[in-house]
Amino acid sequence: MNKDIILIIGASSDIGIDLIRNIDNGALILAHYNSSKKRLVELAKKIDNELVIIKADLSIEDQTRTMVKDIEKIYGVPNKIIHLAAPKFANIRFKDIDLDDFQKEIEISLKSLIIILSSFLPKLAKEKQGKVVCILSSVVLNIPPKALAQYTTVKYALLGLVKSLASEYADKNIQINAISPSMCDTKFLDNINDKFIELSAYSNPLKRNAVVNDLTPIIKMLISNEADYINGVNIPITGGSVF
Repeated sequence: MNKDIILIIGASSDIGIDLIRNIDNGALILAHYNSSKKRLVELAKKIDNELVIIKADLSIEDQTRTMVKDIEKIYGVPNKIIHLAAPKFANIRFKDIDLDDFQKEIEISLKSLIIILSSFLPKLAKEKQGKVVCILSSVVLNIPPKALAQYTTVKYALLGLVKSLASEYADKNIQINAISPSMCDTKFLDNINDKFIELSAYSNPLKRNAVVNDLTPIIKMLISNEADYINGVNIPITGGSVF
């Protein structure tokens, strides 16, 4: 495999957009989105890498499976996979959680990654190469905030998936890692009360929340050759906060 095929799930997110801007030239980037491709279309005109924009609603299993099949058939097996997709962050008390919303969180954040990796990892194992990066959250680092049961549950499940697959595929030269940022100022926080966001920034040693540029260099490193000896880790990106 001479040319990197980089699949970014949730590429229309603020993190995805910044990452695409900073990926080294010479790659084919497969950029997944669900509801809006405007920023991806504009970005495709400004970068040197080839950018293919792919739509799929990850909450619908058939769409996820069709996306995976079409990617392999048309472009080949991605050797670098970055999973950023998640429903927008919201504080909901456990007693108020709707089971359908819980299921949607599972479908988008967890099940979609399982479907993608169950198809591509066995093929990458034959090639003896591959890198996967999954975005988690600082909620898995210690005691999580209140009113985040569904979000926290899924992030812990993703952490378990990352750890188990990293172990299983380590001898196939496939590196599977994660990052766990604290609160990051992106569109992902649109449903969060401003006071909660301000409090998070105030309680951070740097007196600010994370920004996308705190995260994307770490993701870029983890999909690079410099990370060939890094596997099964979950990197905290918290500005020094202790959780």
